[in-house]
Order: sequence, then structure tokens, then C-alpha cells
Amino acid sequence: MDCLPKVTIFANRDHLAAALSAHVARLAAMTVASQGRFCVALSGGSLMDIIGPSLGSNPLRDTVNWSGWHVFWADERWVPWSSPESNYGHAQRQFFNRVSIPGEQIHAADVSHRPSKTAQAYESTLATVFQPGAGQVPRFDLMLLGVGEDGHTASLFPGYPALNENRRWVVPVVDAPKPPPVRITMTLPVINNARHVVFVAAGQGKANILSKVLNDNLQQPELPARRVNPSSGELQWFVDRAAAAEC
Repeated sequence: MDCLPKVTIFANRDHLAAALSAHVARLAAMTVASQGRFCVALSGGSLMDIIGPSLGSNPLRDTVNWSGWHVFWADERWVPWSSPESNYGHAQRQFFNRVSIPGEQIHAADVSHRPSKTAQAYESTLATVFQPGAGQVPRFDLMLLGVGEDGHTASLFPGYPALNENRRWVVPVVDAPKPPPVRITMTLPVINNARHVVFVAAGQGKANILSKVLNDNLQQPELPARRVNPSSGELQWFVDRAAAAEC
């Protein structure tokens, strides 16, 4: 990577959750104070299990100005919101039920349409909320991402066309290598335009892939997580000791 990320290692998952939640809360407070709102994109997987309960508990629950938050998803599974596999549904149970973000500022993907239309509609939502100029890309204040054991992030998988998309902001993925196979995902132009990108990884199961993604001596450009490199933003990794064991 052109820009080496800042990696912070925590003793365990609980310490990671507390530090990550505090970091997000500070960033949100500064952004709302300076811009009037805080636009964040979440991912699925274990992210909500790590950060949701901590952000949704005191002291943060009652001190964060939730009214300025606008929440999106870096990717979403094409399943009903009631499904346990829905990223929105999981965030609702682990996070939104605990805090007071205005409902109209939680921008869930409408998965009642076919995947291509869902992706187009979500792209239109981004255009409406961000209103970028002609030829410009939405600029998130924060992207919270995970990394899969194959190096994927969001729903950008190694060798898949979505990884090389450079015009569209949101695209469908119809044959993902892990279930559920149908998803939509934000693309690298949007991810890499964020002001802050934070990867989160916990547990021994992430140790091998982190050693590949974070080792700059390895030439593995096919790993999607290695292609996350904000053009004018900050890239950080929050990991626990188990995940960093092979780094």
C-alpha cells in the first residue's frame, strides 16, 4: 500500500470494543460540531457485535449527540430486514434499539427490489444526501470495515468485477463466494474517498489474513482489503491481540 495504515493492538475484544467506541464517539462529536452532521458507513459481520453494545451503553449512549448521525451500509445482503443475515437488521438489534438516531437518518437499502435496482436506488440515496458535484464522489466521514478470511471487505471479493468498478458507487454482487450469495456493495471509489477508514478485526480466525494484508513486503494486490487506501483521508486498524498474532 502507498500509505501504511496505523495499527493499534488491544489486549482483547472487550478493550478493542471500548477503544473503538470511544474513537467513533470523539470523531462524531468533532464532525457534528464542525459540519452539523456525521455520515458513517457500517459493515456486517462481527462489527455490530463489537461496537453496538458499547456505543449503546452509558456513558456514551447518553452523551453522544445522535441527532447529527446519518448511517449507511458499506454493503448489504439481499435478504429481508427480518433475516438474521441482514446487516441492517443486525444493527437494529445491536445498536439502533439502544440509541436515538432519527429514523429518517438511518439509510437502509431497500431489498424488496431486484439486486440491480436495489443498488441503483441506494446510489440515488447517496446522491440525495451528499449532493456531490458533477464528477464527484460522496465523501463519508467514517467507513467502518471488517476483513474476511479471504481478504474481502464490504462485499468486494477477490477476483470479482465489483472490485474493479470505477464509475458506479454501489453495485450488485450476485454470486458471492460465501452465503448469502446476493448482495450490494459500495465500491472502492467511495470507500477510498472517506475522510476516515477504520478496519476492525478480532479473534484468532483473522490472524492469517491480517498477516497478509498488513505485511507490505507481500505483493498480493488481489486482496481487496489491501486496495483500501484513502486518497485524502486516514486509514487505521483496530485489532485485538489474537487477530494480530501472526503480524
